[in-house]
Amino acid sequence: MTLQTSGNICIGDLKTEFGSSANCLTSYYAGGGVVPSGASGTNGAVPTGGTICLTDFYGVSNVIPVVSNTQNYTGNYAAEFADNLSYSGSQGMIIIDYQFVMRTSTSGSNYVATLYVEETSYGDGVYNSAGMLTGTLYPVQTVTFTQGNWPDGYALDHSVSFSSSSGGAYQQSTSLLAGTGETYTSGNNWDNTTFTLLNPTTNTAFKVRHMVTGECWSGVAEHIDTISLKFNKSGYPDLTAATFDVQTEMTFSFSGPCF
Repeated sequence: MTLQTSGNICIGDLKTEFGSSANCLTSYYAGGGVVPSGASGTNGAVPTGGTICLTDFYGVSNVIPVVSNTQNYTGNYAAEFADNLSYSGSQGMIIIDYQFVMRTSTSGSNYVATLYVEETSYGDGVYNSAGMLTGTLYPVQTVTFTQGNWPDGYALDHSVSFSSSSGGAYQQSTSLLAGTGETYTSGNNWDNTTFTLLNPTTNTAFKVRHMVTGECWSGVAEHIDTISLKFNKSGYPDLTAATFDVQTEMTFSFSGPCF
């Protein structure tokens, strides 16, 4: 929450914003352990020493300041992926892969971090109610910072839920794999791993893989991936810029004898 930009402001407002019990104003110098280094607001930078006034804190926030934070997709899901299989042997398998790509760029004097979603050759994707093209990047969230407030790093926090039709037998798994095709790769098991937010222009790829093997089974298997995009910067609490879902759906149709 950002402090008020005018009017009455008191030490209690600072204590609430910065989570401090200190009653002395000099405890709130920027970079002094309570207020982040480089903090600024309506009246410019918070002093690091010397004379300090309550009005120096107009418009100051204890979160990483952003110029803008924009959700780029519409609907309930950032993207949806699907595949289907008709099989007559005892086992049939569907794999759906897709990627996230973090791209850094510039907009005037500002730096921009955009998270994209990408269809691979495993599964057909839908974004904003339209079919996706394999290898094309579709924006999920765009966060713009001043160069001075550019975060140190970021992480993608991943969780997944699974549901399926009843009856028959199946096995399912989810893997977080090294992304491909970009400047940098995430490596495997990237959940909640902090990556350096490199200066523009770079791309880093993260891959999600869902696999289901049906054993004489007909039905629908659904995974819902929940992703939180988090930024970190020294002196600030982590900033959760977005939390969103991606749906994958696999349809199995079995026929014939089951051996």
